[in-house]
Amino acid sequence: MDVTTQLIKHVLNSSFETIPEKAIERAKLSILDTIACAIGGSNDPIAHFARRLGALSGGKPESTVWISGEKLPSSLAVLVNATVARALDFDDTYEICINGCHASAYDVPPALALAERDPSITGSELLSAVATAIDLHVRLARSVTTNAIDTGRDNMVAVWGATAVSTKLLRLEEDKTRNAFGIAYSHAAGEFQMYEEGAHTVALQQGLRARSGLESALSAMVGFNGPREPFFGKYGFYKAFEPDYDLDMLMDSLGSDYLNASISFKPWPSCRATHHGIDGLLQLRERHNFIGEDIVSIELGLNQRARSVVAQPRDRKWNPNDPVVARFSLPYVVSVAAERGSVAIGDFRAEALDDPAVRQIMAATMVEIDPEIDRTHGRDGNSPTTVKVKLKSGEQYFIRVDTPFGHPESPASLDDGMRKLKACAEMSMLPFSEKQLGLIGEFIADLDKRPSLAPLFELVVGGK
Repeated sequence: MDVTTQLIKHVLNSSFETIPEKAIERAKLSILDTIACAIGGSNDPIAHFARRLGALSGGKPESTVWISGEKLPSSLAVLVNATVARALDFDDTYEICINGCHASAYDVPPALALAERDPSITGSELLSAVATAIDLHVRLARSVTTNAIDTGRDNMVAVWGATAVSTKLLRLEEDKTRNAFGIAYSHAAGEFQMYEEGAHTVALQQGLRARSGLESALSAMVGFNGPREPFFGKYGFYKAFEPDYDLDMLMDSLGSDYLNASISFKPWPSCRATHHGIDGLLQLRERHNFIGEDIVSIELGLNQRARSVVAQPRDRKWNPNDPVVARFSLPYVVSVAAERGSVAIGDFRAEALDDPAVRQIMAATMVEIDPEIDRTHGRDGNSPTTVKVKLKSGEQYFIRVDTPFGHPESPASLDDGMRKLKACAEMSMLPFSEKQLGLIGEFIADLDKRPSLAPLFELVVGGK
């Protein structure tokens, strides 16, 4: 059996009964986390742009735009919801590979849009589709062995995760599923320039690929065909774009080890590569009971690859004048953590970026390449980070963080997801009551027992 057929059969044949319990539970957290991030990001300018874009076309009212409550055709609702879920760069991510990927916020929005479009889809069916799609998405991402920092090709595989969740919930048979994967190849895209410039397309590209995955599945459903060998054909993805791939990373333990269980939860709304530094600074701050005004200097050490994303170019990362740039600025977020004891959504509002106390700490913060980390983890996009703090008292404290909270080795729970949901709701465009938030959490916690998803779509609309 060829590899593409194996992948398609994996998508078709996985079921709630065959997926490990750990993967099912992590799929619940992915759904809760994606909704939380969309609620938290709903008042960001990117979210407003996304809703305006969705409203331009209108059409059949199939699926809910979360928070605001408009009804749009499913593919447009997916575009808006996936973009808004990434607006803050707060959504979970797979970090145990060179490039990583934000699979949940690509794959959860089309899953929920289709479950609203078709009320016969059960909670257990949704969970199996989400776990399977994220597993495939991560496998494709980790099979790529070249770094996007070097090639400029970022996460081109994302469209196939959204395609997988869509074909599964549309209940397409094998031939149409194969066509959908072939059609999705024509939508595959991803570039790194958006990170270089801190552009809105960091979020919008997620919405575009999520919509493309759903539309690829719908195109196959109505009869379009696509290339039969989108991955390994003469001009398939791996030959045309990523010839240096690792087949074992794609296929190892397919069907038994669901990699969605290994994605990382984000406790802070910034690039995951900054979380090691935040975690380390906060540990030292709590352990040694100092505050921002006590600090003389902060020295951070990490590998070259991560440094190039979160500490270069220097003029922008030490003077972030835009929320997107600030989320990818290691000196900024560590200085916020030093001054305020946390990093929150409000710390990236335009008015917060000029806080004199944070700016003073940032000016005394250095980010250097740690030779040992670069030698042992030089290929990692999210690098272990050393944190050294010097105080006015003359004391110095040091820590190295390899696996910050949220990493698969330090995993989050649904309770952590609920705390994040409540924190995100404080920044929502429309208010959510404590009761409403609790009902969202309860619904998702028992998702495997839900005969329909219909009640959830009322709960994710604010202002009631």
